[in-house]
Amino acid sequence: MDRLGLPEVTDKTITDRSALKDQLEEIRERGYAIDDEERVIGMRCVAAPICDENDRPIGAISVSGPTNRFDDDIFKAEIPKNVLSTANVIEVNMTYS
Repeated sequence: MDRLGLPEVTDKTITDRSALKDQLEEIRERGYAIDDEERVIGMRCVAAPICDENDRPIGAISVSGPTNRFDDDIFKAEIPKNVLSTANVIEVNMTYS
């Protein structure tokens, strides 16, 4: 950030350090991240980490789609639930397979 800053890509891009820090804290608390047209207008994404048995992130899983197919109800409830569930299944399979 010191070298490149937080350049605005869309009108929804986080460009303030403090706002980014707050957003990262929210992501840690809920366990997944969202991109609501922050990078590409008309696209939304939900992502969750895949962690090892020591709770260290070793990968991630995400789902992206156009806003006309990811309406608010699906984007804010259904997709995060499914992404977190899938990440959990992957973690369990890696640990116990």
